[in-house]
Amino acid sequence: MKEIRVGTASAKSACRKIGTLRIGTLPDGSAMEIPVVIIRGKQPGPVLWLNGCVHGNEYCGTFIIHELLARLKPASLQGTVVALPVLNITAFQKGQRMSPFEGFAGGDLNRNFPGDANGTLTQQMAHAIYAPLKKQATHLVDFHTAMTEDVRWALFAAVGGKIGAESERLARAFGYSSTLPAPPTILGGSAMMTAAADGIAALIVECGGKGPAFTPEAVKDGGERLMNVLRALGMVKGKPRDYGKLNYFSNFAWVHATKGGLFQRSVACGERIEPGSVLGQFFDLHGRPNGDARAPKGGIVLAIHPGPMIGTGETLVHIGLDPREV
Repeated sequence: MKEIRVGTASAKSACRKIGTLRIGTLPDGSAMEIPVVIIRGKQPGPVLWLNGCVHGNEYCGTFIIHELLARLKPASLQGTVVALPVLNITAFQKGQRMSPFEGFAGGDLNRNFPGDANGTLTQQMAHAIYAPLKKQATHLVDFHTAMTEDVRWALFAAVGGKIGAESERLARAFGYSSTLPAPPTILGGSAMMTAAADGIAALIVECGGKGPAFTPEAVKDGGERLMNVLRALGMVKGKPRDYGKLNYFSNFAWVHATKGGLFQRSVACGERIEPGSVLGQFFDLHGRPNGDARAPKGGIVLAIHPGPMIGTGETLVHIGLDPREV
């Protein structure tokens, strides 16, 4: 079989290999490296690429990837799983979204693919990660989080044709009820959309919240859903689970707070809301009610600010618009 190589990890036959991928240089001159795991089966098949911590404080995806890797054995795998559990390593170490060494605007790694070998730090990181992905991957699942532990939704690259259909198959195999068929006009520079344009079926999973805002149950469930993706791709034995109809939405809306103060949310992720629905309540520092936060649009709550404090202009709620069961 043809060698699969990512950084120092290389697999020519059925095996489990670990290594590192150099994505840049730290200010002290030492290498900026990220972990790589390759699990290769006895038979050729799809190359499923898994990304975690594109944003450094979105740890839940890293744990979901580890949950899957712990269950996989080369002897029972057809094809290859390539996992990069922590992409944005310096942001991961600092517990923040973007690298502390990014000194220029545009430091969001998930808006800089396919990258630039001669660009900013983040562009160089994206280039180092995407070059082997483009060369070897057939499918991509990219893990993210939002703000609270109850976040559960997904996006697939709805680019039409074979790649759009295969991306949708990934989404249905993962089976999160709230799902956006993402058109090519949104999320420019994301790993998902860049991969789809290069003929790689792609899915984004949003599970849990930033930092420690996720549960062991979410990780276990995410790992099982990811295993179901492998079943659907024929990479492991077993009939894929049918999660039933999904709620597709037309797009999403970010709503920002128009005031600050203490905040208590009153809706959960996955709930349907109508225009004018109460999302939560504001209080001043004396504990006196200071008005309700209301939804300007209807749809499904994808993410909502957890409180207990919110500032003017912070993201209040993320709404999936025009949900329809498909």
